[in-house]
Amino acid sequence: MQASFEGSARPVGDVIGGLVRLVLQVVLLLAGLVVAAGIFVAVAVLAVVFGLRVLWARITGKPVIAFGMGIDPSQSWRRYRDWQQQATRRGPRGAPGADTGARAEPSQDVEDVQIKEVRPPR
Repeated sequence: MQASFEGSARPVGDVIGGLVRLVLQVVLLLAGLVVAAGIFVAVAVLAVVFGLRVLWARITGKPVIAFGMGIDPSQSWRRYRDWQQQATRRGPRGAPGADTGARAEPSQDVEDVQIKEVRPPR
């Protein structure tokens, strides 16, 4: 048998569970309001900054330039293409006139492999 308050038909566990749910809902509501207020403040600050830029541009008579990152997306493709053209221009390794780059000379303790003749399969 569960304990209950006098004059109440609800058990104590239900009352405590209801209070915990209510407190949790209030805490989550306040957390949501804090996040919403933070987003509102950030947007308001950006609006003020943009407004000041427009005002300063009008005062000085300069055109208003939109915010931009200053990044050229085609630059990375251009760099890749240039790298690939350099790689194909060098030719295969060991070819006469091939660019050896910064490769070191092989050391003396490395043995070369004996070349075997290729035989057709039986």
